[in-house]
Amino acid sequence: RVKTQLVADTLTMVGVRPFDHRAVSQAIREERTVQREGLAPKAKGAQKSHTLQSLSATSVRDFGEAEWNMIVDTHDEYLRRGAFERIFPTRDTARLYGDLFEAPRYSNVVLAKWLEAGGEACFASENRVAGSPSQADVVTAPSWVPRLVRMEA
Repeated sequence: RVKTQLVADTLTMVGVRPFDHRAVSQAIREERTVQREGLAPKAKGAQKSHTLQSLSATSVRDFGEAEWNMIVDTHDEYLRRGAFERIFPTRDTARLYGDLFEAPRYSNVVLAKWLEAGGEACFASENRVAGSPSQADVVTAPSWVPRLVRMEA
């Protein structure tokens, strides 16, 4: 039972998706077309809007698309965690243990800043209402970031 739960939680957290033959075939066709036509490959995602050094003076409000994509992906993984518990970074551990690493990692600094600014509260629908006076200090995700959808049991 312990192994079953561990394997189930691991595969769920990693986000294993069913294999889609059509999607793979389409990707192969697109790749061959690009090679035949000599086109430049597609960009693999948004560029970071800050450097590791500039992050310390940056607010979560100034994060760009790459940082928000990282936050959304990490939060999505956190929601699928099952019985696992995140140990780093959290609101408490980022401050306590961040200095113990040989070098700070960009993703850990971004996530620590997001967690300190309220974490998942920025995804809540009530915080996205423009001009909401009760939520003036809460950092909200940009409008193009997907809204948090929760399925209650």
